[in-house]
Amino acid sequence: MDPRRITAPTRTDPSGHAFRIRVLSKVQTGMREARARSQKLRAALRTVRVRVLATVLAFLAVGLFVAGTTTLALDLRELNSRVSEDLLHQSERLRNIVDQGLPDGRPYSSLDDLFTVFLRGGTLGRYESVMATVAGGNTFVPAGVQARNLGHPQILETVLSMPLDGTALRDVNLDGRTVRLAVTPVSLEGNAALDANTPKGVLVAGNEIGQQREQMVGSFGTFAAVSVAILLLAGGVGYTVTGHLFVPIRRLRQATENTTFEDVSSRVSVPPGDDDVSRLAADFNRMLDRLEAGIEDQRRFVDDASHELRTPLTIIGGHLQLLQPSDALDVADTRVLLLEEVDRMQSLVNELLVLARSGRPGFIRPDWVDVDSFLEAVMERVRVLGDRHWQIEQLPGGWFQADLNRLTQAIEQLAANAVQSTEPGDIISIGAAWVAKGGDPSGSKHHEPTIEIWVADTGCGISAEDQERIFDRFARAGVSRGPDGSGLGLPIVKAIAEAHGGSVRLSSRVNVGSRFVLTLPSGTSWLAS
Repeated sequence: MDPRRITAPTRTDPSGHAFRIRVLSKVQTGMREARARSQKLRAALRTVRVRVLATVLAFLAVGLFVAGTTTLALDLRELNSRVSEDLLHQSERLRNIVDQGLPDGRPYSSLDDLFTVFLRGGTLGRYESVMATVAGGNTFVPAGVQARNLGHPQILETVLSMPLDGTALRDVNLDGRTVRLAVTPVSLEGNAALDANTPKGVLVAGNEIGQQREQMVGSFGTFAAVSVAILLLAGGVGYTVTGHLFVPIRRLRQATENTTFEDVSSRVSVPPGDDDVSRLAADFNRMLDRLEAGIEDQRRFVDDASHELRTPLTIIGGHLQLLQPSDALDVADTRVLLLEEVDRMQSLVNELLVLARSGRPGFIRPDWVDVDSFLEAVMERVRVLGDRHWQIEQLPGGWFQADLNRLTQAIEQLAANAVQSTEPGDIISIGAAWVAKGGDPSGSKHHEPTIEIWVADTGCGISAEDQERIFDRFARAGVSRGPDGSGLGLPIVKAIAEAHGGSVRLSSRVNVGSRFVLTLPSGTSWLAS
């Protein structure tokens, strides 16, 4: 109904106007609801669930139809062949009786005797009938009940009008049903042979082939009805099963709709099993985990950068505001201070970039590293960090896989922290040892050992409460004899260790010293003998 064609009441009073508005509103609401239902139905029909189910049911329907029609065609062809063979068998049986002759060995001299003997023997099937007639004489039919009385005038007229040259097969319509007839001319001449040229009698065998065809077609109808019931049942079961199977897919779609840059917390419940749908849900959750970690790293980088850069920027801005351009000494002092702050900012940004890149592929590029050569080279680099008693505690020998530059950066950072926590004359030592997977320090190469590299000092140590947070970003220990750093050194060490698939641990006592240990997988390592 088109709301524009609704005729309002002829009244012009306000109540009539209100009535027209209500009718229009109801019609428009109904049309909107109908459109919404139509859109919902179209959306449901476009789902993967419906498409998969429709495709399977279509193939199943085509398969059932092809199977049914093929079976029907084969059965009808087999019926035609079998009926024809059964009809021809009657003519063959008559020929055998003629060849055998009478019980005393004499040949048959009368068609009446021949047909009498013939009709007494043999058994007719459910759909078979037989009749014999002598030209100008008697008509013979079996004494028992048979499918059809072939002595019907219509059959006799049809048979007698047929040009016979041997046994002839013909389908005739009797009382609305098709009957196949086998008509055989019969005559007795001299040696009692059947002579088609001078027939004196006719043998007629019939079979209700039309009735059998109708039964087969009826069976096909039953098959079709059962097939429709199977399709409906399969559709119902399939709709339920696919509903359970596609629950993760619907949840994936919903999670995708709900996932934004600000919120990637949506997850999909993984169904039990190890099928493609379960693996897809698990992979989707892992993808969201990676996205969430990346976004969190990005946010943390921005927060950390803004937090740490605020102070040097404030210092730079404050000194620029107080700068006296006419005072050369003030300009020189301010320049030195600003350059120091810029260097500090550059160092801070570099450290933040290292942390931001630590979780990305390609952060480390492992190669074979000689443990002893590595420790000796690192010792030469860190000696200049402070006037301390530097020593190599242990050289275990052997090779392992690691990124030489990143690992050197981590050890140098630990050594710099040790310098800040010690005074001149304190001991700072580095070393390494092979440790078997089970924690056995025997270093047997048959247990795929890990490599432990440590930096130890006899400095002020770290309190227990600080040890719990010292690897957090911008965390600083409460006890330190050196200038404050950025608070990113130990987080960088931790990131480098974890990027290698290892870890870092700390053991420390206040006023006794600290020991930082990097535990790294050795890869396919071999040990020096």
